[in-house]
Amino acid sequence: METNRKNETGNRKGLKAVRCAVFLLLLIAMIFPFAHIVRQVKFRYNRSMFPSFYAQPENSIDIITIGSSADYQYFDTPVLYEKFGYTSYNLSTALQPPAAASFIMTEAEKTQSPALYVVEAREFLHLSEKNRVRALYCVTDSMDLSLNKWNMICHGYEELPKRLSEFFDFTKYHGNWDGVTGKQLKYWDNRNARSDKSWSNNSKVKAFEEPEPSGGDPMPLPEHNEKELLYLLEECKKHGREVLFVANPYVYDEKFERRLPTMQAIVESYGYHFLDLSRGSEYGLDYSTDFYNRNHVNMWGAEKVTIALGEYIEKEYNIETQHSDAVREDWDSFALSNRKKVEKKKKP
Repeated sequence: METNRKNETGNRKGLKAVRCAVFLLLLIAMIFPFAHIVRQVKFRYNRSMFPSFYAQPENSIDIITIGSSADYQYFDTPVLYEKFGYTSYNLSTALQPPAAASFIMTEAEKTQSPALYVVEAREFLHLSEKNRVRALYCVTDSMDLSLNKWNMICHGYEELPKRLSEFFDFTKYHGNWDGVTGKQLKYWDNRNARSDKSWSNNSKVKAFEEPEPSGGDPMPLPEHNEKELLYLLEECKKHGREVLFVANPYVYDEKFERRLPTMQAIVESYGYHFLDLSRGSEYGLDYSTDFYNRNHVNMWGAEKVTIALGEYIEKEYNIETQHSDAVREDWDSFALSNRKKVEKKKKP
């Protein structure tokens, strides 16, 4: 009798443990799709960039670009394919901090084997420490839960509570549930391919004058940004990554101009190329028609920047562009569709 009672008690405990485990698994299975959906209620900071990247066919991207809006507003992915045959993706977010760059590369390599990374230089030159901390969540909110995401958060945040809230981001966004509509539901698994492949035409026009060279001596980079640049360069060397650093044009200030040669010298000391496109008139950029605000080019300016980038890549790198028929047909269709859109939007 005593033995039977012990067995029954043990069976009840075992059943209870199984029920608890099943409950926790169901809870997790509900929480993470919910988190992916509610973070998309407000499409700020290009949160859809990573879900769309995750949805790309494996090993279908030749070039991955990394950076802030100075990346995704400048590198025209359909033009880079149409003119040079390179498939590319702008894995970028607003104010993307330098601290995120090497971890974004690690994340990209889970599904892609890019022949080249293009890293835009702007935030290395002037992103403030305050904005660095604020902007990192624009990256972490888009990524899958993984050890790489945790490592990036630990690299960017010192406080444990902040690390935990950024890793389990549903704790921040659970209050958005009442704003969920049908267009967010497709993000339940953090996989949803954007039809624009990380590119969107902007046809606004605002006139500016090209900045005049100041002639001042080179200035050091902000200390926190130089530290992150050196960390990125070391990581790229360690992992054998091919990386091109690019400075894109805008109506910049004197600090940008004087810090640029400092960054270029550091990059080149590691054996990497640095392409300075900041003087737009050197490749036909018209500051009176090719910008939509002082910090970003419009679609016509982006095409000129992208062609200058493509010509440099074609000259300096040997990138194979062999892809499956399905990938090729998809990109052919995308490039043709984009060209038709561009032709409909006549520059004022």
